[in-house]
Amino acid sequence: MAPLLVLISTTGVVFLVCAATSRALHGHWTTALRGGLAAMFAVTGTTHFVVLRDDLIAMVPPALPAPGLLVTVTGVLELAGAAGLLWRPTARRSAVGLTSLMVAMFPANVYAAMSGSGLNGEAPTPLGVRTVMQVVFIAAAVTVWAGLRHDGRSAPAERGDRTSQIATLPPAHGSAYPSSPGVVMVSRLELRSLRDVPGFLRAALRLRRAFRTSAGAITLRLAASPLAGTFWTWSSWADEPALQEYTRSRLHVGVMRSYRTRMRSSAFHILDPAQVGVPTTWAEVRALTRPIRTDSEPPSDRSRAVTGPGRAPEPEE
Repeated sequence: MAPLLVLISTTGVVFLVCAATSRALHGHWTTALRGGLAAMFAVTGTTHFVVLRDDLIAMVPPALPAPGLLVTVTGVLELAGAAGLLWRPTARRSAVGLTSLMVAMFPANVYAAMSGSGLNGEAPTPLGVRTVMQVVFIAAAVTVWAGLRHDGRSAPAERGDRTSQIATLPPAHGSAYPSSPGVVMVSRLELRSLRDVPGFLRAALRLRRAFRTSAGAITLRLAASPLAGTFWTWSSWADEPALQEYTRSRLHVGVMRSYRTRMRSSAFHILDPAQVGVPTTWAEVRALTRPIRTDSEPPSDRSRAVTGPGRAPEPEE
């Protein structure tokens, strides 16, 4: 019963913490169950090496070889699964792996109940109770898998919650630096899959190098949240024709086309500092470029927006 109590109590505590720190309830149960299962498997995995190791070895059906090794391997897998549940990119796979592990280990529970093998000198848990608890554990793991699968498909806002942890590159100065900008463009590009982040980052660095030699280019800043698969840019230009020439270059067009279908969303805003303000911090850039488009082509002048005075975003810690 101890694993069930750990699961219930930890899940409840994590849910209350989530509810107290966020007004949106979306995803709280998935997060809470991840915490509860992680705590439960951390406890049960540890007992494979201390306290209950001998009792667990005795639970292994005689037909299986090397019971000590099996207990060690399953303990390692439980601890690895517990750690994997705590890191979102691996949580779904960990939930699947732990579900498979629980199914594979269930015959040991049947054997323990039928043979009268107990833990820590206590009477063995009846088979019916063991079965119900195992169903609860498996249902919790499947719920985590399903919840994360749903979030990955339909909740880009949850990914966006991690964009507060961004990395920025030093500004790149172009051939027109340090003249006053005639136009500023800010953009946001969010990839569908984190697998595309390394390749897109390399492409962004190539575009950054090309910016330095582009006619009319003044300053380019790049920020990224790799774990969210999201990139932001802030670039200033001597005039709009210079910007258009850069965006129509073979390199820029090639990158945009190659990643068009791999974009979850994108937003581009062209701003005239003489008529409107432009973002001054990355927080303002993120606010201005919230997902409003599904393609990856820069829009026309209709995307012009207003926020803040006209200077480059300040680096954020």
